[in-house]
Amino acid sequence: MTNHPVAQLEQWIRVIPNKLKAFPEESMVHPRAVGKWSNLQILGHLCDSAINNLTRFIQVQYAPEPMHIIPYDQDKWVAAQRYSDVTVEEVISLWVSLNHSLVRVLTSLPADLPASRAIILPSGEQQSVEWLITDYVEHMKHHLNQIYAELVE
Repeated sequence: MTNHPVAQLEQWIRVIPNKLKAFPEESMVHPRAVGKWSNLQILGHLCDSAINNLTRFIQVQYAPEPMHIIPYDQDKWVAAQRYSDVTVEEVISLWVSLNHSLVRVLTSLPADLPASRAIILPSGEQQSVEWLITDYVEHMKHHLNQIYAELVE
């Protein structure tokens, strides 16, 4: 398995929480625009992504090949988790904990599990486990950049 995305996750787990804690709470909790998520809800969405992907990385170890990825409704998850009603600290802690779990699972994937093991996306497209790991990290990077862009301007 590739280690680069895992190393990126480990770095973000060390650095991102303190950066987020330094932002004014107001800039975290207010929606970025009408009908858009707040930065805290974006971070909550990353927690939901971690929950879903953690499950996938566990299941890929024993599910029949190819493993079919089941989608989730991100808006309904963010609403159900009620991220707008919790503290910034709680969501940061959840994000850290979930990503520690992901790193633990990813670094202990069986050696005989090929990185090219097939998965089927909801679109029907076939990809690999390695692609799924990289996609998870790229998705996180995209949303972390959204948070920082809003707060750095």
